[in-house]
Amino acid sequence: MAHRNALHAELKEETMVEFTGTNQGRFTSTGTATTIALRSDLDYMWVLNESQTYQAGLGQGVQYYWQRGMNQGQGVIYTKTAVTDALVPGQIAANEGFYLIDTSVNLPGPSLALTGITNGVPPVVNTANTAALNPGDIVRIYNTVGAQQLGGLDFTVGTIVPTTSFTLAYMQGIANANPGAGTFRRIPYNPLYYPTRRYITNISQATNAIVTLSVTHGFTVGQQISFVVPTVTSLAFGMTELDGTEATIVAIGQADVNGFTNTITVDVDTTGFTAFAFPLTTDPGFTPAQVIPVGESTATALTYGQNILADATTNTGYIGIQLMAGAASPAGSQGDVIYWVAGKSVNVYNV
Repeated sequence: MAHRNALHAELKEETMVEFTGTNQGRFTSTGTATTIALRSDLDYMWVLNESQTYQAGLGQGVQYYWQRGMNQGQGVIYTKTAVTDALVPGQIAANEGFYLIDTSVNLPGPSLALTGITNGVPPVVNTANTAALNPGDIVRIYNTVGAQQLGGLDFTVGTIVPTTSFTLAYMQGIANANPGAGTFRRIPYNPLYYPTRRYITNISQATNAIVTLSVTHGFTVGQQISFVVPTVTSLAFGMTELDGTEATIVAIGQADVNGFTNTITVDVDTTGFTAFAFPLTTDPGFTPAQVIPVGESTATALTYGQNILADATTNTGYIGIQLMAGAASPAGSQGDVIYWVAGKSVNVYNV
């Protein structure tokens, strides 16, 4: 027995396990950033733009490499020379490369300057800092000279004019007589758990009220929500009759008065309620109007053929990587066929 134990101890001391695993895949570029969620996490990634590999003399990025420890938004680019097609390595421009994603760590991006927010429908945010933005991203507005009623709120990014502006996709027009400077930050990820609350930008007066939300919502028919509609002034938010009311979602995506379709329609008749009005920049600070998921109407969900567990709390967290798009970025230009390999290495030693 003593000999066996000694042999076991000797073998245990010599044990060494080395593991290397990879994930791989392909996609066709849409010309916008692409996010890849990976089950195994990653330590490095190679990307090949197949479409540009066979094109002669373009001087465009063909291969890309990223490894953990490199600066967020950068990486290595291998560019084809215009004469010999040889690949020349270089650094990807800031904010145009790879972004490591861990949605359990929801850290906002850097503070970026804006020069004004217009009165349009939707409002236009004027800024030269659009490099790290893509349509569908979430941004938070704050420290604004004008449009102070938007301070601290999150919005989905709509149309982007590079180095010039972006729109707040689902926000109604605002009264902003002094569209001065301010700040915004990119909010990389949605809250970790679904379903989540969303801020309200408009509510219709209708037999079944249409509620417009500031960020792409993800709700489904049959979910039950509770309204928070605070009183800011005698006019804003208005429709305080909804405050504390519970409702069931009966439709998704119906166009509101501005044509926005990031909406939920609820089983509440608001025709006799006071009109909803977003606060003015001169109004005092306020708690945002919002909808909060509270449950599920099984009967409604079944009637409309929906998943009766759509209200279940779901951990949406993942680890992955976002590839920025463009001729010198790993997600390529629209129509490019992109292949990728991501690797994870683990070394285990018994001491």
